[in-house]
This record gives sequence, structure tokens and C-alpha cells, in this order.
Amino acid sequence: MQSTTDPEAVAETVSGGAIDCVISDYQMPEMSGLDVFAAVRNVDPEIPFILFTDTGSETIASEAISAGISDYVIKNTIKEQYTLLATKITTYVDRRRAEAVAARTQQQLHELAENTNDVLFIFSADWNELEYINSRCTELFGQSVAALHKNSAAFLEPVHPDDVDDLKNTMQKASEGNSQQVEYRIQVDSEKWVESHAQPIVDETGSVVRVAGFTHDITERKQRELELRAKNERLERFASIVSHDLRNPLSVADGYLELARKEADSDHLETVARALDRMETLISELLVLAREGQEVTETKPVSLDKLVLSSWNNIDQQNATLHTETNVEILADEIRLGQVFENFLRNAIEHGGDAVNINVGLLDDETGFYVENDGDPIPENKKGQIFETGFTTNTQGTGFGLAIIKRIVNAHGWSISVTDSHHGGTRFEITGPEFLDQ
Repeated sequence: MQSTTDPEAVAETVSGGAIDCVISDYQMPEMSGLDVFAAVRNVDPEIPFILFTDTGSETIASEAISAGISDYVIKNTIKEQYTLLATKITTYVDRRRAEAVAARTQQQLHELAENTNDVLFIFSADWNELEYINSRCTELFGQSVAALHKNSAAFLEPVHPDDVDDLKNTMQKASEGNSQQVEYRIQVDSEKWVESHAQPIVDETGSVVRVAGFTHDITERKQRELELRAKNERLERFASIVSHDLRNPLSVADGYLELARKEADSDHLETVARALDRMETLISELLVLAREGQEVTETKPVSLDKLVLSSWNNIDQQNATLHTETNVEILADEIRLGQVFENFLRNAIEHGGDAVNINVGLLDDETGFYVENDGDPIPENKKGQIFETGFTTNTQGTGFGLAIIKRIVNAHGWSISVTDSHHGGTRFEITGPEFLDQ
């Protein structure tokens, strides 16, 4: 609280910005209370100003009220007048502070709305009146805020003719009280895809009184979806060619090989058999490689321990040994992740020897898991190539195993890296899986 006996200093004090309310007498030597009021309102037009004076003239009271004085209290010797003054001060100060908070909040909401990439809107329940929309509508829909307020139905004008009915049906469902999400095309300078979300707002009776929502540009996302769909279609065509057009002549060759074996016994036929087996392996792994690079869209909780053991039982273990410490669940595509572990385990035996020791465990920082072995480490100058399709250091290998692993890992949105293991062999680390609480 600040006080002064110099009425001319009041306005300057108020301009400092730390005053919530001014209480002034009316009759003072240098200035009247109304003069002080006029000076104060020049620097702060909204500040509460109360006259607390001995002068009880109706003329002065009328003049004060006409000038815009917040309140006028006549001094009196009775205690209640001071209680009344305190009450009025509290009321005006609380109101001023509440208005200041509301103004700041409104300004913050305005800044938020005007600095988002989304179009924010509020319509009446029947969509006939636009109550609010931010200026992003001009950039996205090519329509000004003023134009849309003047004609709320104009927001349908840029919508692609083939999508108008779907959008109207969505609007009707929102008006009926159902939350909605819809994708549609708009035509402004070029064709764009947008996505709108609409949320009905209801009153205490449950009736929809308005609809609020937002719209954002999803053109890039739709383009990626179309590109991914085209890529997957190409992969499926490729897989079909590999599966049918290559396997059919391979089956014919197998048949004639069996006939040849019945007619003659030759080491050359065994060479042919091994070549045909290798071709079958190549075809199988090409099919996996083509299909496993597709994005993972459906995941479920998977027990890492059980999946590793299941994968181990699906391969020729020879004399290799497996140790696991992975008692956790993660979100994954179980079949495709099983393919990862099968390839890891086969690769370890293929390159580390049939008596190799393989360890599967969790990373110390709990960001993922590792698979390591005690075989020969990968040469430093080869580590950058090992995930390339067809690369192998084993003449009997196809070079597809690690490429398949990388594709499946990336399809899950995870990352894979290679380093030397603690036992002198190779260690693969996969980071990014989501671990589930058990």
C-alpha cells in the first residue's frame, strides 16, 4: 500500500503499474479529487478510483459519478463506513485483478490460436453460424476470417466435389452428438488433403449447442501413404514373380534331376542338386526380403524369452549353445520378430562355427536388447557393409539374413547397430522397442 499527501504525484505513481486502486479525498489544497481522477485515468483508464470524502454534496456526488468515478463514500464517524470502504476496495481490486488475468488468458489463447498450423473453429450446432475461426483458414482454405463470418457455408466451397457429401454427413453426425474425424480433398492453388476433427459441445441437458474442432494439412502424409502403397504393390508383384515364375522351372529341374539319378549315379548330379537347393534357399529368402520391409501396423505384447526359445527350436542348432536373459514383454509383430531371431541365430552358427555360444539379453540402459556370440568378430572395414543385400563373408551364405533383420527392425521403427561382443565375437544391439510393465 502506498500513500501520499501530494495529489499531483498520484498519476505518476499509478503509471508505475503497481497500483490496483486509488482512494482520494475530494477537497484538497492544490487539486480536487476529480482533478486527481482525471490525471490518473489519463495514465490508466481502467483503474478503480474511490472518493472517500467529508463532502456530502449531491452536486459533487453527481459530478463524480458522471465523470466515471468507480465509487463515492462519505466519511462518517461510525465504524461501518470504514468497513464499507474496505469492502468496496476489496471488490474493485479483486475485479480488476480477475479482469487482468482474463485479459492475459485471452491474449495467450489468441497467440496460441494464431501460431498453430491448424485451422481452429467453433460453429453453432447446426453449422449455420461461425462463432470463431483463426486466421490459418486464409492460408489453408484461401478464405478470410471476415468472409467466413459473413457466410459460414463458404468453407465448403474449396472442398473437392467428390468429397462434399462425405463431409456433410460427418457434420451431421457431429451435430447429433458424435465425435468425428474425416479426411477430404480441397482445391485452392493446388489439390491438398486435409483432416478435420469435430467435437460436439453439449449443455447440461445433453443437447448439442455448438461444434468445435480443428483442421490440418495431411498432404505429405497422404503422399507417403500412396508411395508406400505403390511400393508394397511392387514388392507383392516381385514376390509373385519369384514365387511362381522362378519356382515352376525349379520344380521341373528337380523332377528331371530325380529321373537322372535313377538312370545314372554321378557326382555331377549331386552338384546340380546342391545348386538347386541353393536356388530354393535364395528364392525363399528373397520372398522374405521383399515382404518383411513393409511397415509394421499391428503389434501386440510379445514375451521376448519365449520368442527367442521358439526361434531357437526352429533352426538347426548343431552344437551351438544359447543363453537368454530377456524376461520382458515388448510390443512387436511376433511373426516378423521371430524371423529376426531365427536369422540372428542361423547367422551366428554360420559364421561363428557349430559350437558357438550365443547370448541374448537386455541393454544396460534398458533401451533395447542385444544378440552376441563368441565367434570371430566382423572386421572393422566390413561393419558398414554387413546389412547390405547380398553381402556375405561365407561362400555358402546368401547375404540376405542380416538385410532381412535390418528391414524388419526398421519396419518396427527401431534401430540396429553392430559392435564387438564382450567375448571377442560379434554383438548386435537393437534399440527403440517399447517395454511393457509386467
